[in-house]
Amino acid sequence: MHASEVPKPSATGPIALLALCNAQLYVHGRRDERVDLSAEFSADRRVYCLYPSDDARPLSEVVGDDDPRPITLIVPDGNWGQARRAARRLPGIEQAPNVILTSGAPTEWGIREETKEGGLATCEAIAQALGLVEGPEVEASLMAFFRRVVAETWASRGRSPPPSPTEAPAPSLDAPLKLLYEDAHVVAVDKPPGVLVHRGWGVDELPLLQRLREQIGQRVHPAHRLDRATSGAILFAKSSTMAARLQEQFAGRAVVKKYLALCRGNDPALRRVDHPLAQEKGEEKKPAVTEFRLLGHHGRYGLYEAIPQTGRVHQIRRHLKHASHPIIGDVRYGKGDHNRYFRDTYDFHRLALHCFFLGLKHPATGEPLEISAEPPSEFASLLGRLAIPMPPGLIAS
Repeated sequence: MHASEVPKPSATGPIALLALCNAQLYVHGRRDERVDLSAEFSADRRVYCLYPSDDARPLSEVVGDDDPRPITLIVPDGNWGQARRAARRLPGIEQAPNVILTSGAPTEWGIREETKEGGLATCEAIAQALGLVEGPEVEASLMAFFRRVVAETWASRGRSPPPSPTEAPAPSLDAPLKLLYEDAHVVAVDKPPGVLVHRGWGVDELPLLQRLREQIGQRVHPAHRLDRATSGAILFAKSSTMAARLQEQFAGRAVVKKYLALCRGNDPALRRVDHPLAQEKGEEKKPAVTEFRLLGHHGRYGLYEAIPQTGRVHQIRRHLKHASHPIIGDVRYGKGDHNRYFRDTYDFHRLALHCFFLGLKHPATGEPLEISAEPPSEFASLLGRLAIPMPPGLIAS
């Protein structure tokens, strides 16, 4: 754990230590103390680092290996930047292969926001890992302790804890992905909601990247990303050269991205939000701009077209929150009472955000390439029940 995180009440690594025996806290980042994890390695134990790198093995597979030795887990704590540096730079840790969680509930830690898809509080990650290593009763006991701490922390602030996240369940992994466009150089997919593009702390058995690789039988490279809870068009390259060219277009703001967002709020005057955003808490805020257009409304709820001009983390969601127009189904930036209303009244259990259009230059030919993705059935059905018609030609524009 980084020294700057130790005194913070939002740090959950020490919470796990309070409930565990055979646990040790190493604090790095202090000038007068050097952390070296080499002492944790011995011939009579298996040592792994719980960190979601691309080469990480699922922890469930590691536990199932034919090796009777007990397991030591090294868990980098702190924000994502601190955890990444610790997992790569601390002396001794390079000896530990990385492992990853492959399933588990979304985070229940609402004291500070997760900035990465699939993000978990450290205590939650440890609990899920121990559920695999020691058994489900150990995970349940640690999570019960964790939830008590969450409730007491919120109570100390005079507030009730937020409800547990209720993201839409991921579609069956047996269902093939819908391909929106494919040629020898690129392939575009209609991403279902509730599916990670690539690995995070806790991921689906097969994130979108791996599912697409298996479906088309070749390696692909992501050109950009969509939040786990967001559906819609996402583009992959079939070679590293094409990926680099696509990423240049996305980084250079040469790609037109259009989204549908159903919000609590229907102000036609909401046309643009220019509000700087930081990639992660504590980092410097950078310019962020999103253009909006009200397409239709039902009572106090409005359907907006959102066109981001920059690419910050959760930009559309955070900008709509800033404009007091939270997206329906957003368990991180939205409003719980409206989310519950749509779950109970319309059986709608997902984030109402969908990327319906990508416009760019083909990375091989330079010709215009337009990719469209119709709203998925549950989103389209909700708009129908709300009597909010899709403007003619919107998807094809």
